[in-house]
Amino acid sequence: MIRVVLAGSTGEARATLARLLGERLGLPSADGFVLADPPADPVAFDTELARRGAEVDALVHLGGASDELLAHYGRAVVEAPGADVELILERLRETLVAS
Repeated sequence: MIRVVLAGSTGEARATLARLLGERLGLPSADGFVLADPPADPVAFDTELARRGAEVDALVHLGGASDELLAHYGRAVVEAPGADVELILERLRETLVAS
């Protein structure tokens, strides 16, 4: 399953985008999700996911996320300076295929 965290922009924009991406990707389910808010403590979040045998597949950066959060998920950051679902899906595909 795919695990995607959204960061940056506004809470409203992230919530809307999470809903749209979730619908398009067929998430959430038991193991897959689109999380509209970045974890307050990404290390603790990663630890909990690792306990379940999972990890974040991508962090979609909509602009304005903290440098610390972006550095933490550096390998998985997908730059998307807008809420264009088609562009984000294209960039997610590129990132996930390259992983």
